[in-house]
Amino acid sequence: MIGRTRLRRRAVLGGTLAAATGAVTGCDAAPDPVTAPPPKTVPVVREDLVEFTDVPGELGFGEAVPLRYPRPAEDTSGALGLVTWLAPVGSTVTRGRPLLRVDDQPLVLLYGPLPAYRALAVGSRGKDVRQLETNLSALGLTKGGADERYTAATAAAVRRWQRALGLPETGTVAPQQVAYAAGPVRIDTHLLRVGDPADGEVLRHTGATRSVALRLDEKRRHLAVPGTTVTVRLADGVEVGGTVDRLGLPTPDPTGEPELTAYVRVADQAALAGAAGQVTVRFTAQRRSAVLTVPVTALVALAEGGYGVQVADGTTTRYVAVRTGLFAGGRVELTAGDLPPGTLVVIPR
Repeated sequence: MIGRTRLRRRAVLGGTLAAATGAVTGCDAAPDPVTAPPPKTVPVVREDLVEFTDVPGELGFGEAVPLRYPRPAEDTSGALGLVTWLAPVGSTVTRGRPLLRVDDQPLVLLYGPLPAYRALAVGSRGKDVRQLETNLSALGLTKGGADERYTAATAAAVRRWQRALGLPETGTVAPQQVAYAAGPVRIDTHLLRVGDPADGEVLRHTGATRSVALRLDEKRRHLAVPGTTVTVRLADGVEVGGTVDRLGLPTPDPTGEPELTAYVRVADQAALAGAAGQVTVRFTAQRRSAVLTVPVTALVALAEGGYGVQVADGTTTRYVAVRTGLFAGGRVELTAGDLPPGTLVVIPR
């Protein structure tokens, strides 16, 4: 009733204004009738409505972590403990390949989460033994499964491995012979030069696959939950799928506010060929499933307050009050109002 009353008032006001205009101009004949164009209408739609948040990111290889060489506590061989070779910057090192050489003896990359924190020999037990045996099996040096016991069979496999590397065939593994990482690594920076004493940090390495790093403030850090799927938009507009892989430690931004770095893994590495620099990471901030929506431009402010839409009923229209929910992508969720899907609403001109 409110909508119809307002429409009638508008029609009366228009007729009065036309009569007044005719009297002022002194027209003797009525003007030619002007046919108003039909109103533009769109249907109410039931759909999923999604709100996105875009965050700038940087394409790279992830965080660079240092590799420390554990200098032996005591060396009676007379060797000086000097760096004699380093894997080149930008190169990728895989399992079983050397990362560097000290006194011409290789320190080899193996895969696993535990660092080489002790020497392993017959009689050793623990998760680090299983980690070593898993790598020996992957390199084709053992045929059995891995366990947590360093046996004579383990020592025999280690001697075969040492023979292939040109190491002394001791059957024991010293921390100066292996370094562990989650997978292949890319050499990022040399911290020492050939000829320097091998002590402390020797180089920095990253993962071997490209990823996206982005900084998140307190308001946005809830978005980056490991395992969350995202869309990465490259500088040329190409979009590829990604997954939040891990989070770095919080650090202050230039104003002193805490931020954290999130790393996004991209499975389709071929899609990143030739890409570099800034990218955009799109997160799903909110989602409403199977809700009624109309374009935001269909909303009108009602005289009694709130919002409504103008519904087209054949040759007439009426106003229906609505309540709004999520706004996203130029559309708005309708949470109240008698508007089934397919109802035509007017887009004001």
